[in-house]
Amino acid sequence: MMKLLSPLNYLKIKHEEKTWYDFYLPLTGAIFVSIVYCYLPNQFKLIGSNGLISQVNGLLQVLIGFYIAALAAVSTFGNARIDDVMAGTPPTLKESFRGKMSPVKLTRRRFICYLFGYLALLSFGLFSLGLITSLVGQNFAVWFADVTSLRCLMALKVVFVFFYFLVLLNIVTTTLLGLYFLAVRIHQSDI
Repeated sequence: MMKLLSPLNYLKIKHEEKTWYDFYLPLTGAIFVSIVYCYLPNQFKLIGSNGLISQVNGLLQVLIGFYIAALAAVSTFGNARIDDVMAGTPPTLKESFRGKMSPVKLTRRRFICYLFGYLALLSFGLFSLGLITSLVGQNFAVWFADVTSLRCLMALKVVFVFFYFLVLLNIVTTTLLGLYFLAVRIHQSDI
């Protein structure tokens, strides 16, 4: 089971800037979107043919393939510099060696492979959540409103929007970081 979730090891990578891309920026964006959603007089649809989830799932279908292709390209990229430890303060990942955990400085290849593996898994997970929500969301909302109240349903929707956007914005910021490494940083010298 752990092998299936191994791309999540990207979250264990330590670097001073990485926390901003992985957590702070998505969290700030998710809070902002949730507050706006809560106070909109005409809230955007979450499910349905023109709903948020349908639109995002269309994008995720393309992105999942892109992430897997980028992962394959980086894994087989022939430039020898890609196997050098990253310049500056390199990101580290704690790994077990002879029964002892110690931080390992990551090469460009390993970092980018972790990044795109993580993005592929996270996108597949968000796509699956969106698909399930599209299939059962309307029926669940009717049932939930019957057993509680419309106010509780609204609170549940805001919580859903928060977590959905937290993951979506994490995908966006991490994708932009990955594009930076593929388009710019991988071709620059270490100076």
